[in-house]
Amino acid sequence: MFRGVHNLAIDVKGRLKIPTRHQMQINKLCAGKMVLSIHPDDACLLLYPLQEWLILEEKVSALPSLNVHTKRLKRKLIGHATDCELDNASRILIPATLRGYAEIDKKIIMSGQGHNFELWDENAWHKQLANLDSLSKEESIPDEVSQLSL
Repeated sequence: MFRGVHNLAIDVKGRLKIPTRHQMQINKLCAGKMVLSIHPDDACLLLYPLQEWLILEEKVSALPSLNVHTKRLKRKLIGHATDCELDNASRILIPATLRGYAEIDKKIIMSGQGHNFELWDENAWHKQLANLDSLSKEESIPDEVSQLSL
């Protein structure tokens, strides 16, 4: 499971060094082979270990192909998917097109989401959190969440 929020920087070649605490787990899970894609609804990137990505890709591919929501999801999520592998310095290369989509410049937030990571431009991350806080005050809490005990 990937947990935690990491403040990181991208080097001039567009490479991101994976935090030390996740390197061994990634190498054990997928021999450093990962998939990077765009989030279909948010201005961030998604980074999955290869085997987790294959599970997701299979679920998405099984959806009805003539449905407009399925087409959108496939074109965004699968269409932008890029294979990447940790190099000897435990870095991944983030292609310029994906950096452009998420408007990632230099400072980046890497947020563990359990089975994957979200990669955000630092400013966009803080705006997104503030926006979610604001929206959550306007809507009622779903039963599933209100029954959760922390």
